[in-house]
Amino acid sequence: MRRTPLALGAVAAGTNTPANETHPTITIDGRRLAFQRSDPAAGTVRIIVVDLITAQSADLFNGFEVAQRPPSDPAIMPSSSIVYTGGPFVAQSGTFSAPIVSTALFDFPQGPFTRSALQIQYPFIANGSLQDMAVGGAFIAFQVTRAGSQGELVLRQLGGTASLPLASSKVTFANPGLAANNPSIVVFDQRSVSGGPGTGDIVFRPAATADFVGVPTVLPAIVNSSADESQPALTSDGRYLAFVRHGSDGHDRLFLWDSQTQTLLNAQGVDLGAMTSHDVGDVSLYTKLILVTPGITQGGLINVQLRAPSGIGIVVQRILGTHRVLGRQAYRLGPARRVPLGTFKKGRHGIRWDLKVGGRKLRPGRYLVTPRAVTPKVVVRELGRSRVIRIR
Repeated sequence: MRRTPLALGAVAAGTNTPANETHPTITIDGRRLAFQRSDPAAGTVRIIVVDLITAQSADLFNGFEVAQRPPSDPAIMPSSSIVYTGGPFVAQSGTFSAPIVSTALFDFPQGPFTRSALQIQYPFIANGSLQDMAVGGAFIAFQVTRAGSQGELVLRQLGGTASLPLASSKVTFANPGLAANNPSIVVFDQRSVSGGPGTGDIVFRPAATADFVGVPTVLPAIVNSSADESQPALTSDGRYLAFVRHGSDGHDRLFLWDSQTQTLLNAQGVDLGAMTSHDVGDVSLYTKLILVTPGITQGGLINVQLRAPSGIGIVVQRILGTHRVLGRQAYRLGPARRVPLGTFKKGRHGIRWDLKVGGRKLRPGRYLVTPRAVTPKVVVRELGRSRVIRIR
Protein backbone atom coordinates (compact mmCIF):
# COMPACT_ATOMS: atom_id res chain seq x y z
CA MET A 1 0.00 0.00 0.00
CA ARG A 2 1.31 3.42 -0.92
CA ARG A 3 2.37 5.61 1.99
CA THR A 4 0.20 8.71 2.37
CA PRO A 5 1.83 11.63 4.25
CA LEU A 6 0.07 14.72 5.53
CA ALA A 7 0.60 17.84 3.42
CA LEU A 8 1.05 20.98 5.52
CA GLY A 9 3.17 24.10 5.49
CA ALA A 10 4.95 22.91 8.65
CA VAL A 11 4.34 19.93 10.92
CA ALA A 12 6.10 18.67 14.01
CA ALA A 13 8.97 16.24 13.46
CA GLY A 14 7.72 12.68 13.47
CA THR A 15 4.24 13.51 12.23
CA ASN A 16 4.88 11.96 8.83
CA THR A 17 6.28 8.42 9.07
CA PRO A 18 6.60 5.35 6.79
CA ALA A 19 2.98 4.51 7.78
CA ASN A 20 -0.13 6.16 6.25
CA GLU A 21 -1.11 9.51 7.77
CA THR A 22 -4.67 10.44 6.72
CA HIS A 23 -7.79 12.35 7.76
CA PRO A 24 -6.08 15.51 9.07
CA THR A 25 -8.15 18.03 11.04
CA ILE A 26 -6.79 21.25 12.53
CA THR A 27 -7.99 23.76 15.12
CA ILE A 28 -9.17 27.28 14.35
CA ASP A 29 -5.85 28.77 15.54
CA GLY A 30 -3.74 26.25 13.61
CA ARG A 31 -2.12 24.92 16.78
CA ARG A 32 -3.42 21.38 17.26
CA LEU A 33 -3.62 18.74 14.56
CA ALA A 34 -5.48 15.43 14.85
CA PHE A 35 -5.04 12.65 12.30
CA GLN A 36 -5.23 8.91 11.72
CA ARG A 37 -2.10 6.79 11.31
CA SER A 38 -2.52 3.33 9.81
CA ASP A 39 0.25 0.76 9.42
CA PRO A 40 -0.97 -2.18 7.27
CA ALA A 41 2.17 -4.22 8.01
CA ALA A 42 1.66 -4.00 11.78
CA GLY A 43 -2.14 -4.03 11.55
CA THR A 44 -2.39 -0.90 13.73
CA VAL A 45 -4.70 2.10 13.67
CA ARG A 46 -3.85 5.16 15.79
CA ILE A 47 -5.62 8.49 16.38
CA ILE A 48 -2.94 11.05 17.21
CA VAL A 49 -3.10 14.68 18.34
CA VAL A 50 -0.03 16.92 17.85
CA ASP A 51 0.61 20.40 19.21
CA LEU A 52 2.33 22.12 16.28
CA ILE A 53 3.92 24.75 18.56
CA THR A 54 5.40 22.54 21.31
CA ALA A 55 5.65 19.31 19.23
CA GLN A 56 3.94 17.42 22.07
CA SER A 57 1.74 14.56 20.91
CA ALA A 58 -0.56 11.88 22.31
CA ASP A 59 -2.33 8.71 21.21
CA LEU A 60 -6.01 8.99 22.08
CA PHE A 61 -6.73 5.22 22.11
CA ASN A 62 -4.72 2.28 23.41
CA GLY A 63 -4.35 -1.05 21.65
CA PHE A 64 -7.11 -2.77 23.63
CA GLU A 65 -9.61 -0.05 22.74
CA VAL A 66 -8.62 -0.21 19.08
CA ALA A 67 -9.01 -4.01 19.02
CA GLN A 68 -12.50 -3.73 20.49
CA ARG A 69 -13.76 -1.02 18.08
CA PRO A 70 -11.22 0.60 15.73
CA PRO A 71 -11.64 4.42 15.74
CA SER A 72 -11.43 6.31 12.47
CA ASP A 73 -11.68 9.67 10.70
CA PRO A 74 -11.08 12.14 13.57
CA ALA A 75 -12.54 15.64 13.71
CA ILE A 76 -11.16 18.11 16.25
CA MET A 77 -13.31 20.85 17.77
CA PRO A 78 -12.30 24.33 16.56
CA SER A 79 -11.47 25.19 20.18
CA SER A 80 -9.24 22.06 20.38
CA SER A 81 -11.01 20.70 23.46
CA ILE A 82 -12.60 17.54 21.97
CA VAL A 83 -11.87 15.03 19.20
CA TYR A 84 -14.75 13.09 17.64
CA THR A 85 -14.15 9.75 15.92
CA GLY A 86 -16.23 7.31 13.92
CA GLY A 87 -15.88 3.57 13.50
CA PRO A 88 -17.88 0.38 12.91
CA PHE A 89 -21.52 0.05 13.97
CA VAL A 90 -22.22 -1.82 17.20
CA ALA A 91 -24.56 -4.84 17.17
CA GLN A 92 -27.53 -4.36 19.48
CA SER A 93 -30.58 -6.69 19.80
CA GLY A 94 -30.88 -7.55 16.11
CA THR A 95 -30.11 -4.01 14.91
CA PHE A 96 -27.01 -1.78 14.94
CA SER A 97 -26.26 1.46 16.76
CA ALA A 98 -23.80 4.05 15.46
CA PRO A 99 -22.05 5.78 18.37
CA ILE A 100 -19.78 8.78 17.79
CA VAL A 101 -16.92 8.69 20.30
CA SER A 102 -16.07 11.99 22.01
CA THR A 103 -12.58 12.28 23.55
CA ALA A 104 -11.85 15.32 25.76
CA LEU A 105 -8.33 16.81 25.55
CA PHE A 106 -8.29 18.72 28.84
CA ASP A 107 -5.41 16.54 30.14
CA PHE A 108 -3.40 16.65 26.88
CA PRO A 109 -0.76 15.35 26.38
CA GLN A 110 -0.46 13.11 29.46
CA GLY A 111 -4.05 11.87 29.73
CA PRO A 112 -5.99 9.91 30.74
CA PHE A 113 -8.60 11.16 28.31
CA THR A 114 -12.26 11.24 29.27
CA ARG A 115 -14.50 9.55 26.72
CA SER A 116 -18.22 9.47 26.03
CA ALA A 117 -20.52 8.31 23.23
CA LEU A 118 -22.98 10.36 21.20
CA GLN A 119 -25.75 8.11 19.93
CA ILE A 120 -27.99 8.57 16.90
CA GLN A 121 -31.58 8.29 18.10
CA TYR A 122 -32.56 5.62 15.56
CA PRO A 123 -31.04 2.15 14.90
CA PHE A 124 -29.78 0.75 11.59
CA ILE A 125 -30.96 -2.59 10.17
CA ALA A 126 -27.79 -3.32 8.14
CA ASN A 127 -24.23 -3.27 9.46
CA GLY A 128 -21.91 -0.43 8.50
CA SER A 129 -19.65 2.34 9.83
CA LEU A 130 -19.33 6.08 10.50
CA GLN A 131 -16.68 7.93 8.50
CA ASP A 132 -15.62 11.42 7.33
CA MET A 133 -16.34 13.23 10.59
CA ALA A 134 -16.58 17.05 10.45
CA VAL A 135 -17.46 19.41 13.29
CA GLY A 136 -18.32 23.11 13.42
CA GLY A 137 -20.39 25.30 15.71
CA ALA A 138 -23.02 23.14 17.40
CA PHE A 139 -23.04 20.46 14.68
CA ILE A 140 -21.21 17.34 13.59
CA ALA A 141 -21.63 15.89 10.10
CA PHE A 142 -20.47 12.45 8.97
CA GLN A 143 -20.82 9.78 6.31
CA VAL A 144 -22.74 6.57 6.99
CA THR A 145 -21.82 3.50 4.94
CA ARG A 146 -23.94 0.39 5.31
CA ALA A 147 -24.63 -2.79 3.35
CA GLY A 148 -26.97 -2.30 0.39
CA SER A 149 -26.71 1.49 0.19
CA GLN A 150 -24.48 4.22 -1.20
CA GLY A 151 -22.53 6.65 0.99
CA GLU A 152 -25.03 8.73 3.00
CA LEU A 153 -24.62 11.83 5.16
CA VAL A 154 -26.09 12.59 8.57
CA LEU A 155 -26.07 15.92 10.42
CA ARG A 156 -26.27 15.76 14.22
CA GLN A 157 -26.71 18.65 16.59
CA LEU A 158 -24.30 18.38 19.52
CA GLY A 159 -26.53 17.99 22.52
CA GLY A 160 -29.50 17.30 20.24
CA THR A 161 -30.83 14.85 17.70
CA ALA A 162 -29.64 13.74 14.25
CA SER A 163 -31.18 14.25 10.84
CA LEU A 164 -32.35 11.34 8.77
CA PRO A 165 -29.68 10.12 6.32
CA LEU A 166 -29.26 12.17 3.13
CA ALA A 167 -29.24 9.39 0.53
CA SER A 168 -29.57 8.80 -3.21
CA SER A 169 -29.54 5.75 -5.47
CA LYS A 170 -27.62 7.69 -8.18
CA VAL A 171 -24.84 9.38 -6.21
CA THR A 172 -22.78 8.83 -3.10
CA PHE A 173 -22.24 11.66 -0.61
CA ALA A 174 -18.95 12.08 1.29
CA ASN A 175 -16.44 14.47 2.84
CA PRO A 176 -18.69 16.97 4.65
CA GLY A 177 -17.31 20.32 5.78
CA LEU A 178 -18.62 22.95 8.21
CA ALA A 179 -17.53 26.47 9.11
CA ALA A 180 -16.12 26.55 12.64
CA ASN A 181 -18.26 29.51 13.72
CA ASN A 182 -22.06 29.47 13.38
CA PRO A 183 -22.26 27.28 10.25
CA SER A 184 -25.27 27.92 8.02
CA ILE A 185 -24.52 25.21 5.44
CA VAL A 186 -22.82 21.83 5.11
CA VAL A 187 -20.60 21.45 2.04
CA PHE A 188 -19.76 18.00 0.70
CA ASP A 189 -19.00 16.15 -2.51
CA GLN A 190 -21.39 14.00 -4.48
CA ARG A 191 -20.10 11.34 -6.85
CA SER A 192 -21.95 9.40 -9.53
CA VAL A 193 -22.16 5.70 -8.72
CA SER A 194 -21.46 4.94 -12.41
CA GLY A 195 -17.89 6.19 -11.99
CA GLY A 196 -15.72 7.62 -14.74
CA PRO A 197 -13.94 10.99 -15.05
CA GLY A 198 -15.57 14.19 -13.89
CA THR A 199 -18.08 12.43 -11.63
CA GLY A 200 -17.46 14.47 -8.47
CA ASP A 201 -19.09 17.85 -7.71
CA ILE A 202 -19.15 20.17 -4.68
CA VAL A 203 -22.65 20.75 -3.27
CA PHE A 204 -24.28 21.96 -0.05
CA ARG A 205 -27.35 21.68 2.19
CA PRO A 206 -28.57 23.80 5.13
CA ALA A 207 -26.89 23.19 8.50
CA ALA A 208 -30.19 22.40 10.21
CA THR A 209 -31.18 18.87 11.17
CA ALA A 210 -34.84 19.39 10.19
CA ASP A 211 -33.92 20.73 6.73
CA PHE A 212 -30.78 18.75 5.92
CA VAL A 213 -32.42 16.05 3.81
CA GLY A 214 -33.28 17.31 0.32
CA VAL A 215 -31.79 18.01 -3.10
CA PRO A 216 -28.28 19.46 -2.71
CA THR A 217 -27.39 22.77 -4.39
CA VAL A 218 -24.50 22.51 -6.86
CA LEU A 219 -21.84 25.23 -6.75
CA PRO A 220 -21.08 27.24 -9.93
CA ALA A 221 -18.82 26.22 -12.80
CA ILE A 222 -15.80 28.05 -11.40
CA VAL A 223 -15.80 25.37 -8.67
CA ASN A 224 -17.41 22.45 -10.49
CA SER A 225 -15.59 22.02 -13.80
CA SER A 226 -15.70 19.07 -16.18
CA ALA A 227 -13.04 17.44 -13.97
CA ASP A 228 -13.58 15.64 -10.65
CA GLU A 229 -13.96 17.90 -7.57
CA SER A 230 -14.00 16.65 -3.98
CA GLN A 231 -13.02 17.25 -0.33
CA PRO A 232 -14.54 20.69 0.31
CA ALA A 233 -13.68 22.64 3.47
CA LEU A 234 -14.73 26.06 4.76
CA THR A 235 -12.77 28.66 6.70
CA SER A 236 -14.04 29.48 10.18
CA ASP A 237 -16.20 32.38 8.92
CA GLY A 238 -17.55 30.41 5.95
CA ARG A 239 -16.13 32.88 3.39
CA TYR A 240 -13.50 30.71 1.69
CA LEU A 241 -14.03 27.24 0.25
CA ALA A 242 -11.09 24.91 -0.37
CA PHE A 243 -11.48 21.86 -2.58
CA VAL A 244 -9.43 19.35 -4.59
CA ARG A 245 -9.69 18.92 -8.37
CA HIS A 246 -8.41 15.77 -10.08
CA GLY A 247 -7.04 16.80 -13.50
CA SER A 248 -6.75 14.92 -16.77
CA ASP A 249 -2.99 14.60 -16.13
CA GLY A 250 -3.68 12.46 -13.04
CA HIS A 251 -2.64 15.20 -10.60
CA ASP A 252 -4.71 16.47 -7.69
CA ARG A 253 -4.70 20.25 -7.22
CA LEU A 254 -5.90 22.27 -4.25
CA PHE A 255 -8.00 25.38 -4.98
CA LEU A 256 -9.39 28.18 -2.81
CA TRP A 257 -12.62 29.95 -3.84
CA ASP A 258 -13.72 33.24 -2.29
CA SER A 259 -17.51 33.20 -2.03
CA GLN A 260 -17.61 36.99 -1.58
CA THR A 261 -15.85 38.02 -4.79
CA GLN A 262 -16.78 34.64 -6.36
CA THR A 263 -13.26 34.20 -7.72
CA LEU A 264 -10.47 31.64 -7.29
CA LEU A 265 -7.55 32.94 -5.26
CA ASN A 266 -5.22 30.50 -7.02
CA ALA A 267 -6.45 29.89 -10.56
CA GLN A 268 -3.70 27.31 -11.27
CA GLY A 269 -4.16 25.43 -8.01
CA VAL A 270 -1.54 23.90 -5.70
CA ASP A 271 -0.19 20.73 -7.32
CA LEU A 272 -0.48 17.84 -4.84
CA GLY A 273 1.12 15.34 -7.19
CA ALA A 274 0.01 12.38 -9.29
CA MET A 275 -2.57 10.93 -6.95
CA THR A 276 -6.29 10.60 -6.22
CA SER A 277 -6.72 11.82 -2.67
CA HIS A 278 -10.48 11.77 -2.05
CA ASP A 279 -10.26 8.49 -0.11
CA VAL A 280 -7.71 9.73 2.46
CA GLY A 281 -9.68 12.48 4.20
CA ASP A 282 -10.83 16.06 3.87
CA VAL A 283 -8.97 19.29 3.44
CA SER A 284 -8.73 21.12 6.80
CA LEU A 285 -8.27 24.90 7.03
CA TYR A 286 -7.34 27.65 9.42
CA THR A 287 -6.77 31.34 8.63
CA LYS A 288 -3.70 33.44 9.41
CA LEU A 289 -4.57 37.09 8.85
CA ILE A 290 -2.27 39.63 7.21
CA LEU A 291 -4.83 42.32 6.35
CA VAL A 292 -6.48 43.70 9.49
CA THR A 293 -9.53 46.03 9.53
CA PRO A 294 -9.24 47.24 5.94
CA GLY A 295 -11.62 50.01 4.82
CA ILE A 296 -12.33 51.87 1.56
CA THR A 297 -13.94 55.29 1.27
CA GLN A 298 -16.16 56.47 -1.57
CA GLY A 299 -13.34 58.78 -2.68
CA GLY A 300 -10.86 55.93 -3.09
CA LEU A 301 -8.86 56.12 0.16
CA ILE A 302 -7.89 52.57 1.16
CA ASN A 303 -7.01 52.12 4.84
CA VAL A 304 -5.18 48.90 5.74
CA GLN A 305 -3.26 47.53 8.68
CA LEU A 306 -0.64 44.90 7.88
CA ARG A 307 0.65 42.31 10.35
CA ALA A 308 3.62 41.67 8.04
CA PRO A 309 5.18 43.40 5.01
CA SER A 310 3.22 42.67 1.85
CA GLY A 311 2.27 43.77 -1.61
CA ILE A 312 -1.19 45.38 -1.69
CA GLY A 313 -3.72 45.64 -4.50
CA ILE A 314 -7.46 45.70 -5.04
CA VAL A 315 -9.99 43.64 -6.99
CA VAL A 316 -12.70 45.74 -8.68
CA GLN A 317 -15.96 44.15 -9.87
CA ARG A 318 -19.01 45.89 -11.30
CA ILE A 319 -22.26 44.94 -9.51
CA LEU A 320 -24.77 43.60 -12.04
CA GLY A 321 -27.57 42.51 -9.69
CA THR A 322 -28.09 39.87 -7.01
CA HIS A 323 -28.31 36.09 -6.75
CA ARG A 324 -27.70 33.44 -4.09
CA VAL A 325 -24.28 32.02 -3.21
CA LEU A 326 -23.85 29.27 -0.57
CA GLY A 327 -27.47 29.76 0.40
CA ARG A 328 -27.13 33.52 1.04
CA GLN A 329 -28.08 36.62 -0.97
CA ALA A 330 -25.00 37.93 -2.81
CA TYR A 331 -24.07 40.35 -5.56
CA ARG A 332 -24.00 39.16 -9.16
CA LEU A 333 -20.63 40.47 -10.29
CA GLY A 334 -18.83 41.31 -13.50
CA PRO A 335 -15.28 40.14 -14.29
CA ALA A 336 -12.64 40.73 -11.63
CA ARG A 337 -10.18 43.48 -12.60
CA ARG A 338 -7.04 43.92 -10.56
CA VAL A 339 -5.21 47.12 -9.60
CA PRO A 340 -1.72 46.94 -8.01
CA LEU A 341 -1.02 49.57 -5.34
CA GLY A 342 2.56 48.81 -4.27
CA THR A 343 4.52 47.14 -1.46
CA PHE A 344 4.13 48.29 2.13
CA LYS A 345 5.73 47.67 5.52
CA LYS A 346 4.05 46.24 8.59
CA GLY A 347 1.66 48.72 10.21
CA ARG A 348 -1.14 51.11 9.22
CA HIS A 349 -1.33 52.69 5.78
CA GLY A 350 -3.65 55.04 3.92
CA ILE A 351 -3.37 54.40 0.17
CA ARG A 352 -4.95 56.74 -2.38
CA TRP A 353 -6.59 55.06 -5.42
CA ASP A 354 -7.52 57.27 -8.39
CA LEU A 355 -10.72 55.27 -9.12
CA LYS A 356 -9.20 54.01 -12.39
CA VAL A 357 -8.73 50.48 -13.68
CA GLY A 358 -6.21 49.89 -16.46
CA GLY A 359 -5.71 53.64 -16.72
CA ARG A 360 -9.41 54.31 -17.40
CA LYS A 361 -11.92 56.00 -15.12
CA LEU A 362 -14.70 53.71 -13.94
CA ARG A 363 -18.10 54.16 -15.57
CA PRO A 364 -21.00 55.32 -13.40
CA GLY A 365 -22.47 52.49 -11.32
CA ARG A 366 -21.83 50.41 -8.22
CA TYR A 367 -18.65 48.41 -7.72
CA LEU A 368 -17.44 45.85 -5.20
CA VAL A 369 -13.86 46.72 -4.21
CA THR A 370 -11.80 44.15 -2.30
CA PRO A 371 -8.26 44.74 -0.91
CA ARG A 372 -5.82 41.89 -1.34
CA ALA A 373 -2.36 41.03 -0.02
CA VAL A 374 0.05 39.46 -2.54
CA THR A 375 3.56 38.01 -2.62
CA PRO A 376 6.36 39.54 -4.75
CA LYS A 377 5.31 37.09 -7.51
CA VAL A 378 1.72 38.34 -7.21
CA VAL A 379 0.42 35.17 -5.58
CA VAL A 380 -2.64 36.07 -3.49
CA ARG A 381 -2.03 35.70 0.25
CA GLU A 382 -5.36 37.03 1.49
CA LEU A 383 -8.44 39.01 0.50
CA GLY A 384 -9.74 41.71 2.83
CA ARG A 385 -13.25 42.89 3.62
CA SER A 386 -15.06 44.14 0.50
CA ARG A 387 -16.74 47.54 0.24
CA VAL A 388 -19.36 48.79 -2.21
CA ILE A 389 -18.61 52.17 -3.78
CA ARG A 390 -20.76 54.20 -6.18
CA ILE A 391 -19.31 56.08 -9.14
CA ARG A 392 -21.55 58.94 -10.31
